[in-house]
Amino acid sequence: MSTLKVNTIEEATSGGATFFTAKTWVNIDGTGSVSIRADGGVSSLTDVGTGIIDVNFSPSMADALYSAVVATNDDTGNTSYLTAAGIDYDECTTSKARILTNNSSGGAGDRSYVAMTVTR
Repeated sequence: MSTLKVNTIEEATSGGATFFTAKTWVNIDGTGSVSIRADGGVSSLTDVGTGIIDVNFSPSMADALYSAVVATNDDTGNTSYLTAAGIDYDECTTSKARILTNNSSGGAGDRSYVAMTVTR
């Protein structure tokens, strides 16, 4: 297997946009003992409490100025994007992001499917 290492990927056209790729991603079972279904760049999870999961990065980010997007399913199992989950940026560091998930009443709640992608 070969490895391609580059500093920047841009469109081929003059003045083309720069492409930013995911630095890390994870698919989580957020109920019971939280667990990773699949990931890239995640070392472990920490179940902080109901509806709160710390995603630990490996390797760490260069700084904590990253953008994270979270998606989860609703209480009936349907997919619900950005409405029942978010990131607690006050608790994010170079080595972890904190995910918050809610139940249908707006309180903290565990979800069976939680997905997060981080770009920087």
